[in-house]
Amino acid sequence: MNSHKLPAFERLMIFAGLFSFGLLFYWCILTANFHYTFLIWNLLMAFVPYAISKKLLRAKHNSVASYLLLFSWLIFFPACIYPLTDLLQLKPTGDISVVYDAVMFLSFAIAGLLPGLISLKNVEVFLKKHTSGFFVKFSLMSFIFVSSYSACLLRFLHLKDWNIILDFKRIFYASKHSIVNPTDHFRVWIAIGLIVLIVDVLYAWFKKLTIKTVRIKF
Repeated sequence: MNSHKLPAFERLMIFAGLFSFGLLFYWCILTANFHYTFLIWNLLMAFVPYAISKKLLRAKHNSVASYLLLFSWLIFFPACIYPLTDLLQLKPTGDISVVYDAVMFLSFAIAGLLPGLISLKNVEVFLKKHTSGFFVKFSLMSFIFVSSYSACLLRFLHLKDWNIILDFKRIFYASKHSIVNPTDHFRVWIAIGLIVLIVDVLYAWFKKLTIKTVRIKF
């Protein structure tokens, strides 16, 4: 057995990324338009927390470096959820069938979420080494909520993910108003709740599948 072979879900992650790129490449050829090439950048950003979580698993326990990695992971984790918000903005362009656009956007959303789910599992493994079960569950739910909130805020403010630092004042102002006056931002909170539910359900399903995969191997 080859010990260097990638786990099944990591191979699926790479395949999903290549498949999404293929759909986008075909779309660009058919329409002679490069408007949706930003999806590639969004997908690449989604692999950053995955790479950080791999380093986190190899970091020394309770070291400063390990918690810096955890903080860095949390900063970039919304990039895995952000492609899901693209589906909220899907509109007919007239260049090609809206069904094709929907399939392409969904493909990128899945391709971006897969490295996020894998990285979340790695973070859970790291936390279980240092904290109790309740705190681990609470932390994971907090991570999912904060990341979903950040992704939706960036989407509805029409910002790119890197603007969370460059345009901090605008984000702080929007956050304050959306929290203090939730009824005035009903659409935003519905989107946040929906994405939190989707990510939480998919992560629970993902963990069950990984457990089954390990059992099959043994």
